[in-house]
Amino acid sequence: MRRILLPLLLALAGALPAAAQTDTAAAVRPADLVRLAVWRMPEFSGDFLVGPDGTIQHPLLTDVRVVGRPREEVRRQLREVLLRYENDPQFVFDYLYRIAVTGEVRLPNLYSLPPETTVPQAIAAAGGLSEFGRINNVRLIRGGQEYVLDLRDPASPVMEMRVRSGDQIRVLRRGSSFRDYLGLTASLVAAVGSVVAALTVLSQ
Repeated sequence: MRRILLPLLLALAGALPAAAQTDTAAAVRPADLVRLAVWRMPEFSGDFLVGPDGTIQHPLLTDVRVVGRPREEVRRQLREVLLRYENDPQFVFDYLYRIAVTGEVRLPNLYSLPPETTVPQAIAAAGGLSEFGRINNVRLIRGGQEYVLDLRDPASPVMEMRVRSGDQIRVLRRGSSFRDYLGLTASLVAAVGSVVAALTVLSQ
């Protein structure tokens, strides 16, 4: 896995919002969710899983394929299905990407987040940093590559990076040389104590 630092990262950050605004459907993957709201049709409203075959996992929407399809194509498919039950269906839909937020956050977990969510907002959804979290050393794993993010500057383009389906965001732990020194010292003392005890038993 390659690690990409700031120069390439800034270029990536500038490109992501435009790509996300043009068409998010191309980035939808199995295990993401489709959030659908249909007026006066609660049986079609809710958050529905995208199955392994790329279709919506709803008994009446299995003909609707979303993976690899443009947003307008998905809208057309949804309308065709809803027309079977309503003359003029009124509906809106969106996607929720499956994202992993781990490391030094308060609520590490898998989250389903809308495409406009930024990386800092994804961390906030996980309860924010723990007391040991390093805001200047956040790792984003995407497409087999690892990006190192520094989120200290609110004006940085990195703050506007939007999540993508399958992203893994990991906040590293803030080190403490003094604490690490104490831990190492305690381990050495314990090890020496064990050796001394063993030698004492053998000499008896």
